[in-house]
Amino acid sequence: MSLGRVIRSSLWLYVSGITSNFLGYVYWLVATRFVDASTIGSAAAVVGAASLIAGAFSLGLSSGATRMLGRSAGRQDREGISAYFTTSFLMSLSVYGAVSVLLFLLPWGFMGLTRYELLFVAALILIGSGSWGVILSTLFSSTLRTEVNATASILSGMLRLGLGVLLLYMGTGFLGVIWGYIIAAVVSEAVYVYRCRGLVSIRKPTKGHAKELLLASMPSYIPSILSVAGTWMGVVGIYGLTGGEQAGTYYIAFMIAALVYSLPLTLLGLMFPVLSGMEDGRKRATSRSVKLTYAVIAPISALGLAYPWVPLGLLGASYVSSAFVLQILLLGTFVAPITSGFGSLIYAYGRYKLVTVLGVVSNLPRVILYLPLVAAWGDVGAAVSYVSGYFFALGAVLILSPKQGYKIGMKQILSALSIPLVLAFASYLLRLHWVLGTALVLSVSALAYARLGLITREDLREVSAAVLSKRQLSAIYPYTRYILSILYREQHTDEGA
Repeated sequence: MSLGRVIRSSLWLYVSGITSNFLGYVYWLVATRFVDASTIGSAAAVVGAASLIAGAFSLGLSSGATRMLGRSAGRQDREGISAYFTTSFLMSLSVYGAVSVLLFLLPWGFMGLTRYELLFVAALILIGSGSWGVILSTLFSSTLRTEVNATASILSGMLRLGLGVLLLYMGTGFLGVIWGYIIAAVVSEAVYVYRCRGLVSIRKPTKGHAKELLLASMPSYIPSILSVAGTWMGVVGIYGLTGGEQAGTYYIAFMIAALVYSLPLTLLGLMFPVLSGMEDGRKRATSRSVKLTYAVIAPISALGLAYPWVPLGLLGASYVSSAFVLQILLLGTFVAPITSGFGSLIYAYGRYKLVTVLGVVSNLPRVILYLPLVAAWGDVGAAVSYVSGYFFALGAVLILSPKQGYKIGMKQILSALSIPLVLAFASYLLRLHWVLGTALVLSVSALAYARLGLITREDLREVSAAVLSKRQLSAIYPYTRYILSILYREQHTDEGA
């Protein structure tokens, strides 16, 4: 399967991720005019609790469904797609339906949340946020119909922004923030259900398909629980130990960092179902994807380290205090592509034990470190705990990859990282305005990547073909060939990019 198709599909996912995160950023930008950080922290704690409970009862089905649906799609087995989807969907829906009802019936609080807040936790689980709704999303990403994921994400984000802000304007406070999440989830699931028509047909669940799904899911189940815990325990822990205000500022910093993390998680995560359907060339495809990911993520992360107060300052002066937290969180982005790429590769090969080991090594340190570090350092401790998981996972990859015959290409990766980091550090020392610093880092990094062969013309050609039609390429080439000739130190030719 062509890397171009993966790039095209991942771009849809990344566009949806960027749009969703951007709309979320705008939502919080407006929301902070109506509610304080404490209210945001309380709402984030509710969302975090819902995610933790959903993760605990997930059975790892999203990963198992991704593998089985990706394999069926690679074999063009439409019956298999329908059978695996129906089985995984009904299994997930049954589990989360039961969990939601039990939460409604609980007479006491949970995880420091009141009975009132717990009702919203149950509601978020029931409508599919972070639970059975993931199976719907997985169906389209596994079959590379990611334009549906983008549509669902963008529409839900827009309605959350419009209706959510209206509720906040009406003075609903905490309730308005939570309803923003509920609106987004309902719209997202509605889009997925509508677009399922014609793609899958309902099949009676079978024990055979359920067994296959569970076997494919179990290796990621414990790591997925730890991953969700590693992501949300910071917010919930800060909320319980220090209160809503610090939880709110940390949550905003984490959401900004998530925008950067979404690139490697999107492209390299999407490689998993594609690799599952490939018979050859998996390692080469993974290496190219990792290299391309670093070419994009390294300059962005470097700029985040140099100017962390820029996105935070737009939300208000109280959020600028989380600039150091944001810098710590961004350190993990320099490691995430390696671990994510290797994880997708070994999962596609069916090395389930290694998948489990990598997941545990990545997330267990986060869970263990959260409580003592949050108690000692607050939001800084939560950020350190979260990022530590990536570096523990890197150590595991360095040990395991040679045994799997996979070359990480560390020399190229270090080159891709060092160039924007040096430029960003120089911009910071010279106190360049962030606009000038951004222009310097992006332009010089692009030139250096081209001249050093980190990004080749073939890479650009395949990316361009994945995004644009031949007619569009022909139309823009006269305007881009001069730039390409500078980047690659070549004479003008009539060859398209």
